[in-house]
Amino acid sequence: MTEEKTNLINVNSLFRRRLNNLSSAISNRLWFNAHTNYECDVLLTFPARVDDFAIIWFLEQILQLAPDIRITIKYHFTTGVYGFYLTFTYERLLKGAHDIQLEKPIKQGFGGGYKVFIFDELDFYEGVEHEQEFFTSQERQSIVRHLLYSIRIIENKEILGIKFRIDQSLIQRGLEKQLIRQVLPLHNKETLNHLRETWVWPQAFFKRQPIEEIRQYFGVKIALYFCWISFYTKALCIPAFYGIIIWFFSGRNQELDDKLFIINTFLNIIWATGFLLLWRRRQAELAYQWNTLDMEQLEDIRPTFKGQLRRSPITDKFEPYYPTWKRLLFRLFVTIPMICINILLVSCVILLIIRFQSWIDRQLKAGRLPHLMSLTDLLPKILLALVTTAFSDVYKRICRWLTDRENYREQRVHDDQMIAKLFACSCVNSYFSVFYIAFFTHKYIRLSHQLVTIFVMKQFWGNIKEAIIPYIISNTRLSVLIQMSKKERARYAERKELNKELKRILDEWYNSKSQHVKQQTESHPYTTKSIDDTLTDNTLNRRGSTPSFETLSLSQAEIECSQLKWPDLYDDYLEIVVQFGYIIFLSTLFPLAAFFSLLNNILEIRTDAFKLCMIYQRPFSQRVKDIGHWQKIMEYMIMAAIIINCIFCSIRGVFRRLMPDLPFAAEIFILVCIEHLLILLCQIIRSSVESVPYWVRVQKSKMEYRRREALQKLECDALHRKESRSHTCDE
Repeated sequence: MTEEKTNLINVNSLFRRRLNNLSSAISNRLWFNAHTNYECDVLLTFPARVDDFAIIWFLEQILQLAPDIRITIKYHFTTGVYGFYLTFTYERLLKGAHDIQLEKPIKQGFGGGYKVFIFDELDFYEGVEHEQEFFTSQERQSIVRHLLYSIRIIENKEILGIKFRIDQSLIQRGLEKQLIRQVLPLHNKETLNHLRETWVWPQAFFKRQPIEEIRQYFGVKIALYFCWISFYTKALCIPAFYGIIIWFFSGRNQELDDKLFIINTFLNIIWATGFLLLWRRRQAELAYQWNTLDMEQLEDIRPTFKGQLRRSPITDKFEPYYPTWKRLLFRLFVTIPMICINILLVSCVILLIIRFQSWIDRQLKAGRLPHLMSLTDLLPKILLALVTTAFSDVYKRICRWLTDRENYREQRVHDDQMIAKLFACSCVNSYFSVFYIAFFTHKYIRLSHQLVTIFVMKQFWGNIKEAIIPYIISNTRLSVLIQMSKKERARYAERKELNKELKRILDEWYNSKSQHVKQQTESHPYTTKSIDDTLTDNTLNRRGSTPSFETLSLSQAEIECSQLKWPDLYDDYLEIVVQFGYIIFLSTLFPLAAFFSLLNNILEIRTDAFKLCMIYQRPFSQRVKDIGHWQKIMEYMIMAAIIINCIFCSIRGVFRRLMPDLPFAAEIFILVCIEHLLILLCQIIRSSVESVPYWVRVQKSKMEYRRREALQKLECDALHRKESRSHTCDE
């Protein structure tokens, strides 16, 4: 009896320990208690079952080809992988900032403002002597990422049957062949926790977003998205207000409904046009403040761009080249057919479900099917929601695969092509059912129910699907990994030879590097004062000057490695743009569309912030000057909305009821004229308003004037010094 009681106590104790691990993961306690590492900027990890020789070879190549690197190797017990914690010396970071054309502030004595960083002009830049403060964490990570992908192979080599050729990117080739698992930037725990408190948690729900802190931590691209969705949400207050008024007065008599329909259509078009105009100006202001308004068109090659190595006529360096004709053939014979097949398949399935809904309605009306508390009537709606959600996930993966295979050189072109494919498929998936009901079946009560389902249930479920479920799954997986860490500890003990070899390589490299730096300091002292003051240590900081090999039971980096990779902003933009379409296309039939969208977006902002700070890995920052193709898409949608609402006027017989004696041909002529006039009005408004505000243009001119004056003063001072030296020599 005593033995059974002891076993029961042990089982209960084990269950409580595992339950505590799970609850700790879900409550985020593991994150706060995890060991923090600030001695690196980027983490590179290898697959758990990769051959030991591959890890040794990559370490040797990195140390040989990037002598200014700073590296620490750690073994992750929870996942059984080796991690290279990487950064570079401050001097190399400065040169990397020069390579990626990073803009930094100029001293007031040289005109002030921001300027593309040039390594040979260190004296011009404000704060360059403070190596811990000159770059933000996201700037450092972007530079380190660029430097890592710039490591080029110098001799042909075959590793585990995989060929590495001269001038190929070492890191990119390793990622392509799955010899390297991932390259990710690490979070700063203090900064991230501050963002959670001021941006994510419920107490900050109705506070202003800390946009500047978001930009400093996540970069311009993500900060611009949150500015855009916040600006759009505030703009929704206008159509939400008059939508509620129109909804309140509608349904009293047909004549009033027809007049409200016309008023609602006109107000929606004016509101949408004004919103895009004001956002374009606000976007220019933000781009000026964030120093991206005058970004140069010369872009770096995408890290995943593939092709044959050729000498670039612009940079005179070997770069991958992919012929345009191959991309064109792929688009003609693969991309376009697959997109068309996907659109046709989605349309057919949605049409079948709508027919199924009509059949259900007829059977219920005839009494052949039981109502089951309206569950029978809801069955086709639930089926349609499930099918559209499933197709949405499928076509997003297809579009991503197609765009990757098309292999674009610049990130901007890649994004534009991805956006075009996503929007084309999403239009059919989102709008086909409601347009079919409106244009062909004319069952507006069913259409209203369909729109209520979209704006209430589907948007609410979307937030749960995007945030809550992934959060629980990722943290549960982390808890399972912790339970399995004992096996990985045993496996680590079996890899003693690999650990000794890695330590030996690091020790030899450090000793040779220290001797080389000592000789270089003795024979080549710095002569420029600013460079001497800034770069005498030749390391990022003294903590990172000695390479090390460590093992950790649980660290912040291990938690981040187990998180999902940030999927970019395609889905977030797409969701809001589709919602924008519902408002301008169909709010005349459902006036509360803007009101429900407003409620959804208030929650959406915090949901997206929650995903970014709690679920996904930290993304590498990107610098952009606008929201890209999404602006043009919304402008085209306004044109389409004018046409669609004019068609609705004709189908619903609005003009025939308001003017009974009007012939049908005259009605069509009037509608076409109104449609053309509205489109012309939108174009006139858009072209008459400057996209860049006046004060921004004035500030740019002032900055350019001050820089020109400062440059002339420097040239005059240099000329005077030269003349004075010549006079001294003559005497």
